[in-house]
Order: sequence, then structure tokens, then C-alpha cells
Amino acid sequence: MPQFDLTHTQALVELFATPREQRDDKWQRRFYAAIVDASMRAFDPQVEKGPDGFFYFALALPEPGAFTPFSVSHVLEYVLDNGVGIAVFGAAGRSADPEWVFTYGDLLAYALYGDFEGDPAERGHQHDHHNGIAVETVKERREVLVGSPSEQYYPKRAAAALARFMHERLNVPEPEIKVIADPTACPSLSLAINLRPSDYGGDLERLGAAMRYVRWYLPRTHGLMSLP
Repeated sequence: MPQFDLTHTQALVELFATPREQRDDKWQRRFYAAIVDASMRAFDPQVEKGPDGFFYFALALPEPGAFTPFSVSHVLEYVLDNGVGIAVFGAAGRSADPEWVFTYGDLLAYALYGDFEGDPAERGHQHDHHNGIAVETVKERREVLVGSPSEQYYPKRAAAALARFMHERLNVPEPEIKVIADPTACPSLSLAINLRPSDYGGDLERLGAAMRYVRWYLPRTHGLMSLP
């Protein structure tokens, strides 16, 4: 249930006073603890495109006086339904850079696991990636299972948002979003999409760039690969 907590807002004021180059892991943990229910204000318009080409719901520290409160927990369902991230500003306008940016995948991770950084059970595993494409050395033939993602792994609304992006921005006529289960891999589950080197004339650099854009929609601990 959405909360609006001014004590958490004050905590953000103090956190944002720390120079960016001094914001360590301890700072980040305190920020995560405060940001979910901190009372914030919204801009008009509430959602705008960021310099990376993705859309963000903007939240900012309130100015003194009465204001209509918003919070991350308050807008979480809206952003997940509409495929947008959240940009957190310290100032009352968009003139300064945001203090923090949550991707869609970060917010989905919080909704699924209560953790912006992904599935705690998967964190700490080292995944081998090259240009955003999963790389592995296959030593023997093995079978994997390919199916539709469960609501617990990658909900339908997330798949719909990613499919819209693939269709509109990556020019994929019929996006396919599946999950591959491979008990010998780490992580054992990976999201698989129908982007392949042949779509880019065999140019792995261009494919890697496209896959990095796709990752914006995934929790950090989810694997990503091309559909076989």
C-alpha cells in the first residue's frame, strides 16, 4: 500500500547533500531504504523522455509549503503498467541532473523481490557477457527448455512493455519473449528474445548495443540471450 513519509523525505535531503563522488555502498543502502515511501512532488508533465531515449516519471524533493504527495510506492503500479522508469530529482525542476535514475528493470525487481538490484538469490553470481550478449563455451550437447515466462519471473505487463519497445524502436515485426531453463547454467533461467546477429548483418557490435537497450527492461540479475 502506498506510503507518504516526510521523515524519509528529510533523509533524502541529507543524502543528496553528500557529493556524488562520495556516495558509497552505505549511502546507496540508506537511499534505497528512504526512497520507497518518501513524500515527493511530481512535475507537470509527470512523464518525459530522458536523454537515453527512455521515458521517466519524475519525482522531486518538495519545496516548503503545501504540496500533493507522490512516492515510489505510490506510482509503482503506474510505471510498471506503462513501461517507464523513475527519475529522482533533488531540485524542484528538471534543470539539474537527477540524483538517481531507476530503470524499468530496477522497478520490476523491487515489485518482484523487494530489492531494486534484483533477485537476492542470484546476486553475486558472475555472468560472462560480451557486448550485452550471453557468451558461453559449450562443451557438450545438452537440452534446454523454452517456454513463456511466469508471472513470478517476468510478468505479462513487463513482456508487453518490452515487446512494444522491440517493435517500435528495434523494428522487430513480431517480438518473441521467452524464458530458457538450463539447469547447468548460471543463472538457470534467462529471458530470450528474437534478436539475432543476422538481423544486423552479422555485426555483433550493433546487436550488442540493441541488447543493452533491452536490458533496461530487465532486473539486473536476469540473464538475457537470443532465442535459439
